[in-house]
Amino acid sequence: MQVVVPIITPFTKDGKVDINALKDHVKRLLELGVDVIFLNGTTGLGPALSKEEKKETLKAVYDVTHKVIFQVGGLNLYDVFELVEYSKEFDILGVASYSPYYFQRLPEKWLVNYFNDIISKSEQDFFLYNYPAATGYDISAKVVGKIHGLKGLKDTTQDLAHTLEYKIVNPNLIVYNGSDSLIYYSLSSLDGTVASFANHSPHIISAMRKLIKEGKREEALKVQMLINMLLDAIRKYGQLSATYYMVEIMLGYKVGYPRPPIYPLTDDEVKMLKSEVEPLKRKLEDIISGIYG
Repeated sequence: MQVVVPIITPFTKDGKVDINALKDHVKRLLELGVDVIFLNGTTGLGPALSKEEKKETLKAVYDVTHKVIFQVGGLNLYDVFELVEYSKEFDILGVASYSPYYFQRLPEKWLVNYFNDIISKSEQDFFLYNYPAATGYDISAKVVGKIHGLKGLKDTTQDLAHTLEYKIVNPNLIVYNGSDSLIYYSLSSLDGTVASFANHSPHIISAMRKLIKEGKREEALKVQMLINMLLDAIRKYGQLSATYYMVEIMLGYKVGYPRPPIYPLTDDEVKMLKSEVEPLKRKLEDIISGIYG
C-alpha cells in the first residue's frame, strides 16, 4: 500500500532546474508519508527535460533518498540507453519508461522490442509506465506478458478494472494506478498509488491510508470525495501548472515555477485557485485532526 509521488520539477524564473527546491521538496514529502519518488514523469514535465537535466534531477534526489524510480523514456532510444547507463551509478529502486509517443500505429512487436531493449541494458528493476492518453498506446496485460523482466507497472487510466487486469494476469507484478481520482481504490486493491496529488497533499493521502488500514473505509471514501472536489478546482487552471501553487497553499512553502510549454498561473488565477481550495482544505484538515487527534 505504497504512496508514490510523481514529483514536480521546480524551475527558476529563467527556466533552470532549481536543485535546492527539489531537494527540500523531497525531504518534506518523505516526512509526510510518501514512500517512493517517481522522477521525471508527466507531473515532473519529464518529456520536456533534456537528458542532462534528467541526470541532474536524479543526482539531486539521490542525495536525499534512494527510494527513487527514475523515468528514462523518450523517442531517442540512444538517449534512453545513456540514462539507463547513468542510473547504474545509483542504488535506486528502478528505472521506468512510457511507450514511445508521437509515432502512431507502431506494430505491437516494436513496442515490445522497445521495452525489452531498455530492460536488456538495465541493471536496475524496470517499471513500465502505461499512459495511453498521452502516448497513444495502451500496453495491455496480454502485451505486458511478452515483456521479459518487468518488476512493476504504473497504469495512468481512469479504469480501475483495466489496472486490476495486470495484477490478475501477472500476480507477481507490482501494480500502481496513476489516477488521483482513484487513490482510495488503488490503496485498497493494488500495491499502491502514484498520485500527483501527493506533491501538495501527502498528509491527506497518508491519513486516507491509515483509515483504510484501520478498516474505516466509509471515512476514507469521504476523503476521496473531497480530493475529487479539489481536483475539479485545480484542473480549471491547468493541473500541471496549478500543482506548483498548490504546494504553497496546502503545505506553506514555495517550489519554484513550471516551465513553458507549461506556463505559470497569473496572480489573479492564483488568487481564484486559493479561494476555491481553502474551504476544501479546511474540511480535509478537520478530518485529519480527527484521525491523528
